[in-house]
Amino acid sequence: MVDLSTAMAAAAASDRKRGGRDGEKKRPGGKVGTEPFDPADHVIKEKADAASMWLVIAYAILIATLMRYLIMPAMSEPASVLWSLPLLLIFTIPPLHKILLSKFAERYTFGNWFRATFLYTFTWLAVCFILVNPPLADISPPEVAEQVMLVDLEDPEWNQEVGDFSAADNLNDRDLALAFAVRDNIDAEGVDVRVEITWTGSGQEVWNRTGFAGSMSSFQWSNYSANVSSVVSKSTDVPVMLELEGITFESGNSYTIKIMLSQEGDPWDLSESETHRFVISP
Repeated sequence: MVDLSTAMAAAAASDRKRGGRDGEKKRPGGKVGTEPFDPADHVIKEKADAASMWLVIAYAILIATLMRYLIMPAMSEPASVLWSLPLLLIFTIPPLHKILLSKFAERYTFGNWFRATFLYTFTWLAVCFILVNPPLADISPPEVAEQVMLVDLEDPEWNQEVGDFSAADNLNDRDLALAFAVRDNIDAEGVDVRVEITWTGSGQEVWNRTGFAGSMSSFQWSNYSANVSSVVSKSTDVPVMLELEGITFESGNSYTIKIMLSQEGDPWDLSESETHRFVISP
């Protein structure tokens, strides 16, 4: 019989002998030890990665700048080439490294190209976003802010969103005006507004008005703004109210309202249109 204390002492002695033998094998660079660390090689690797990062950032900024100030001014409207060409240039990143960073070429692997691709894409997107938005540029066309409504100038509480009407609405007996608002990211008051209304009855009739949104916004708007709050939703929206003189609203007629907005953008002219149709049923 072996008592417990004797067995524990024998096991401890065995562990010490085995640990001594294993300890001789565990050395830096051995099979079960750590890999050898070369400070000089590590510094070169870090320099290669930093050089790659700055090269990709500079390349993305260059491409975004060329697209904005060389390609876009030569175009009259947006096209797929504005995003397809910069993205295709991703394939030029490896050759660019081999030419400009030839001394580090052997250190670049697939992992470097993968990271460079993402860095290029997001840098290009960020720079483009800055270059094509105010105050550096304007590529967003003006738009009709919210609803387009008919307002009774003699009864400010009567207002209806443009849609189908019936003879019971007595449109022809009302002093009607067309109300809407213009929205733009720079100068909504300077937007060119053209409103054209056509209708069919005994023959086709046309009614139109043109002007700057700012000069078409003062017509009694304060008297109706509380009742027509759905026309304007932002403080920068410019309201427009046009008295509909000379238009006959008769049962059975079909009416088309076309609102055309335009302005001089940068780098191209901008335009937008919106059409509303309604019928007056018997």
